[in-house]
Parts: sequence; C-alpha cells; structure tokens
Amino acid sequence: MPVAPSASVVSSPDVLHARLERAKRWRQRFESNNVTAITIEVVVADLVKSKQYEELIACLEQAIISGEFIEPWMHEALALAMESAGRPKTDIERVLMSSQDLIDADVESTMKLAAYLAKFERYDRAIEMYRQAAFLNPQSPEPFVFALELARRTRNPEAVVWSAPEVVAYAWGKDREPLRLKAEQAAADATPQLMKEGKIAKALQLQEAMSKARRLDLVVRLEWNGQGDVDLLVEEPSGAVCSMSTPFTPGGGAFVHDGYGPRQANCYDEYVCPSAMQGEYRLRVRHIRGDVVAKRARLIITRGKNTPAEETESQTVVLGQADSIVRISLSQGRRAQANADVPKPNKTVNRRNTAGTAVIAQISTAAGGVIPNVGGGGAVGYQPVISVISEGIAMNAMATVSGDRRYVRINAAPVFSSITDVFTFSFVR
Repeated sequence: MPVAPSASVVSSPDVLHARLERAKRWRQRFESNNVTAITIEVVVADLVKSKQYEELIACLEQAIISGEFIEPWMHEALALAMESAGRPKTDIERVLMSSQDLIDADVESTMKLAAYLAKFERYDRAIEMYRQAAFLNPQSPEPFVFALELARRTRNPEAVVWSAPEVVAYAWGKDREPLRLKAEQAAADATPQLMKEGKIAKALQLQEAMSKARRLDLVVRLEWNGQGDVDLLVEEPSGAVCSMSTPFTPGGGAFVHDGYGPRQANCYDEYVCPSAMQGEYRLRVRHIRGDVVAKRARLIITRGKNTPAEETESQTVVLGQADSIVRISLSQGRRAQANADVPKPNKTVNRRNTAGTAVIAQISTAAGGVIPNVGGGGAVGYQPVISVISEGIAMNAMATVSGDRRYVRINAAPVFSSITDVFTFSFVR
C-alpha cells in the first residue's frame, strides 16, 4: 500500500491536533464505499477554488495512502498545495521523490520531476534527476543543458564535470553559441574550484573532457568573392543532407553559417560535424544567383580540428549551371551510426489524467505561482513562441550597371511559398 510522506515535527500542539483530525476525517471518508475517482477530482477542485490548502493536503495524502484511486498527478498537486500552505521544503521534496514509483521511467517524466524539484529549490536532487534522464537517453541534450544551468547557479563543480563537456559538444551553430559560451565559462570557473578543494583528479578529468568536446571530426567551409550567393550542401554517409534548410542532421552535422555577397566577410558557408560518421561525404556546391569573381569558389576541408592530428586541404570549384560535386572521405570519425528517431509509444490519456492536469494548473494559478516546464524551476510551463512565416509570392532582384553606364542587367529570383503542413520535432545531436 502506498504511504504518504510523513509530516515534519510541528511545534504547536493545536496545529498538530488539527492536522490529525483532518487526516482522520478524510481517512474515514475514503474507507466508505461512496468514493470514486470522479468524486475525488470534484472535491479537490472545490478545495482548490476555496483555497483550503490544509484540507486539500489531508485529502490527497489519504487518497495516496488508500492506494485505490492513486494517480501520478496527486503527488504534483500535493507538492503545490504544501508549498501554498507554507510547509517545509523537505516535506515537499519527500512528496516529489515518492512519486518516482508511479511515473514512467522515461526522459520526459524524469525531467518533469527534476523541474519540480528545482522549483522548490531542491537543486542537488534536481541535478541528480537530470543526470538520470541523461543516462536514460545520452543523445538528448536537454538534461545536460538544464543540469549545467543549475550547476552554475549553485556553484556545483561536480555537476559541471559531466554536463559542461556534453553541452560544448552539442552547442555548435549560431543559435547555440550562447550555450557553448556558458559551458566554457562554467568549466573555467569549476577547474580552480576543484583544485582548491583538493579534487585534482576531477579537475584533470574536466580539462580532458572539455578538450575532447572541442574536437571537430569534420569542418567544411566554402568561400567565394563577389556579389553572388553560393550554397553548400553536404550529404553524409547515412544519406542525410545538411544545408541551410536542414541545419541539423541525425549524423551529427550542423550548418553553422549561410553567407552571401557583396560583403566579403559574409561570403562563406560552413558545415561542422563534431562527432562524424566514417565514410564518403558528397559536397554539393550550388550557384544560386549573382556574380562570383572568376566563377570559382574554394572548399576548405579540415579533419580532426582542434587535435594534434588536424589536417586541412583546399579545392577550387568551378561554378556552372549544374551543381559541382566534390567527394571526400573520412576515416577518423567517432560516430558509429546516425541517431534514429525512436517513436514514443502511444499512451492512453484517460479523463482522470486530464482532470488531474487541470487541478494542478488551478492550484498553481490560485497560489499565484506557475507550473514548471521540463527545463527548470520557476519558468512558465506553456509559453508560446511566435514566429512569422511568409506565404505567397515574393521576388528578390539584383541590378548590375555596366562600366559605361549604358546598360543595367537585372537578375530576378521569384520565390513561391505556401504552408502545407506543420510538424513538431525534438532536438537531435
């Protein structure tokens, strides 16, 4: 039979007596035959609406102890109710940790528990939950990113040792650059702290791991001169193509820069693959528009970047009507196979789970708080991200005036776009 977390010692006898009486009343009610899952949800919703948090705590504790109508949402609701009632954080932590027996042993559930623990300032426990989530799915970057944030906030060098190198290895690309800088700074701060604490082996482990994380198995850079636009597309051994439209691939590739003329500093495309697969890579160079000096571009291929065995070669590519294809091989790749998108099993969402989610939202709103997202404590759980997507017909034009100023040549590039469908997706590394 499930057991509700025990209460902390209460100094006031009157308060303790009142709690015992409430527990007795609710226990007697649950022992009757008139209780159903629906009536529990109705009663809990009424208690939330009237902000009777002590009654709500007693109700949920007895529901958990009874075992017959127990649901995972009850632990979350109980923790929020205890926070609203001003109960000690140690009691709240005990409630959340006891919910582990009921939740699924998957990354999403474990990270949700970690987020609640962080919300209630149980940071060490939250970091351990993120570490468990990372163990369940090492290819998911989120546990490492969120654990690193808590480690930086609490100055926990032990957590930095295992999280910072993973974040550095993952955070390549323009949008991920701030993450990489945070990880580098966290490692730089943790190293002297570990040395000061006498943990020399840990400090050396962190330095070695960070050095490996900075390694790039393959870097391809395409450069040109002029006012034109040239695109680089990289087909990996797995068959995935990394480009401006598909900047991240299951093979670990990341398209980090898409450039165009006329500013020379911007005339380059760049592809990086920190942990690459061995085999043949097909580099496709495509002239999109505009004038390119001598109708030539240069490919700079670097293998094993940031290692003693770094090798760099360059090739000149002639631009024409058709794409130019350059084949290169990589024999020192560290990735065994491409990441596979494993579909999650469909779970039956019954009415009780839906109602439980609504109850949790009601408690949080009534208490003036927020529901944590899977990322960390105190963040808004459902925050919309607004993006503008163009639809219809657009045209870009570039005019070139002849040297004698008698002729003007216009290169027009019409774009026809339409929104056909919308899909959701997860990060891949």
